[in-house]
Amino acid sequence: MLEPFVFRRDDDKSFPDESKAPIRASGTTSWKAQFCFAFDLAEPPRISRLYVQLLGFPGPNKERPLAMAVTHRHLALFRVGTMSPWRLQNLFIYSVKSSSLERLPCCTEDLELVLHDGSPSHHPRESGSLLQCVSSMGLLCQGEEEEEFAVAELKLYPDRCKRKIFADIFLFLNSAGKWSSSRVPILHSGNPDDVWHLYIWQTHRVIPVDRWLCWIDCMQGILFYDFPATHPNRGSWFHRGLSAFDAAGTLKFVDVTRDDGIIGYKALKPGAGFTMTCHTLLLPSSLSSSSMVWNKDWTVTSDELWSTDDCLPRQVPMFPQVNIDRPHLVHFLISDFTYMMRKMWVVTIDMNTRTVESFYQYLNGPEDIGTEQEFLTDQKSMCPSSFLPSEFSKYLSSSSAPRSTAPSLAPRSTVPSPRHVAIRVSSCA
Repeated sequence: MLEPFVFRRDDDKSFPDESKAPIRASGTTSWKAQFCFAFDLAEPPRISRLYVQLLGFPGPNKERPLAMAVTHRHLALFRVGTMSPWRLQNLFIYSVKSSSLERLPCCTEDLELVLHDGSPSHHPRESGSLLQCVSSMGLLCQGEEEEEFAVAELKLYPDRCKRKIFADIFLFLNSAGKWSSSRVPILHSGNPDDVWHLYIWQTHRVIPVDRWLCWIDCMQGILFYDFPATHPNRGSWFHRGLSAFDAAGTLKFVDVTRDDGIIGYKALKPGAGFTMTCHTLLLPSSLSSSSMVWNKDWTVTSDELWSTDDCLPRQVPMFPQVNIDRPHLVHFLISDFTYMMRKMWVVTIDMNTRTVESFYQYLNGPEDIGTEQEFLTDQKSMCPSSFLPSEFSKYLSSSSAPRSTAPSLAPRSTVPSPRHVAIRVSSCA
């Protein structure tokens, strides 16, 4: 699991050396600014980290010039940008397998945009490069040798006159070496509620599944497929997560429903608990909604977990993430709400036995003030986020494989061309 927070270490003393972070590269932006980064890999349930040197960029208190967007297989997508003195942005693709860093060409709004039926688009056009939103960008690695990749960004375009919403897809194929764009219809049931869900759509994650990319709003649904109905009470996207495994051919949806009815990033009410539910979607060979069925795998309550583990913090787990190699394990982040600088734990639950396999303290709250953890703890306390799945270790040679960094744990009881975008939007009950 990869921490999306980027650790900026501009001086050589604090920047990790190759013995600690063997995956590293350096690059230059289109405006001649140099940077370098390094991955410190750790085996789950420990969290891998990304360190970066940004000499010549604005200070970290002003802005965060480098952002990790997404990963897939041996590839990682970065954005390097600056807000001052003017807005500049570059996207980079890094390959662990070839140890290469590639800067993608800029995407401009002067691209040809046409509707699915061939009629001209009324999308506003401006000169210059398009400032892209990394939270709406997906990365898909394909091909026998996994050398082909696609980067895609989704923007929803409401046509209020026709009461329709279209999907603007900005697509980069490395085989073509350039960006293309198209406006495509969003297929749904025709229910007015479906359109309403699209109007308030907010992408929380983008994940590749088989040959598709899925844009996920944990409250409204999944672009390409919808959520299963799991509970009559509306939950929070903090407590929902989707994970792809089996070479991205299987999709698991984990939902944590609070008993106290509170939505969002808040402490459990005294005496309240939660219920975890997992569904699995086995993808068919074609995009046919009639052949897709969500199967419920398991359900476990907080009472079951707390009865077998007295030390587990009595707070609701957030950001569920299924272990890629051991899908019966699910990792969560748990936060303590005692201080403004939160304490947080990474908790691993074995769903076969309905028990806590392990947990360890990831952030130390106020104790991190004045340490290299301070910026991470401050960021996670205000705006917690999920970890990114990472398969980098599979592509490392034995000579460059990271050393074992398993934590000392307390004993436990044990890309096709975007011709259309299909969506079934539910209320995500």
